Amino acid sequence: SLSDDVTAIGTLLARESVAIAPETSGRIAEILFEDGARVAAGAPLFKLDSDLANAALTEARARMVLAEAGTGRSQTLRKSGNLAQSSFDAALYELEVARAAVETAIVHLNKLTINAPFSGTLGFRTVSEGAYVNAGTTLVELDQVDRLQASFSVPELQQALIEVGQQVAVSADALPGQTFSATISAIDPSIDVNGRALQLRADLDNADGKLKPGLLVRLTIKGVTRQTVTVPESAIVQRGTESFIFVAEDKT
Repeated sequence: SLSDDVTAIGTLLARESVAIAPETSGRIAEILFEDGARVAAGAPLFKLDSDLANAALTEARARMVLAEAGTGRSQTLRKSGNLAQSSFDAALYELEVARAAVETAIVHLNKLTINAPFSGTLGFRTVSEGAYVNAGTTLVELDQVDRLQASFSVPELQQALIEVGQQVAVSADALPGQTFSATISAIDPSIDVNGRALQLRADLDNADGKLKPGLLVRLTIKGVTRQTVTVPESAIVQRGTESFIFVAEDKT
């Protein structure tokens, strides 16, 4: 049984990967994980100092209470005809502004707690408690490593042999003697003009955690199997442009 296999060398990538960073500047008040820990989606990772945010929320709520009271008085005066419509509209506007200020303060307060966007494994944190960080500063990397992707390419002449859903055998020099199964999940619609190659991605399960993102891997895409006859290369006799094989029949 022979098949025209396609072989390639690629790199493992995390199925999902993100640099955790704050949306606002502030001082790190708490770090709620250990380096290298596995976390669930939504788990809190960092808490920034919230004293100013809590004060801003208290002030916004006080302004909203005052605006609600003013709107109530304006409504009473409006019903009795002692208040102009424009003044009543202004009171309603002030109430909506006060409510929006409360919602903004709550959103800002919530953003001071940084949560994991998905389940995965954390790397090493880059800050300590008490450090002041700016918005967008990378605090830690989060990778989803229970599912990995193999990124690789094949020559453009072999594109006809590739399709989504094909099985791929994956091996790594770092794990000799072990083979893993992957499935082609995506094919780049365009050819890389620099290397004349077709870019591919294959998904593989890594629930046991043996494989790591960044690992160099060797991939084999099995072609269509066919039955054929083979002979040792040394049995082929070249005569000019032709090739011959001597076959033994009745010991001759």
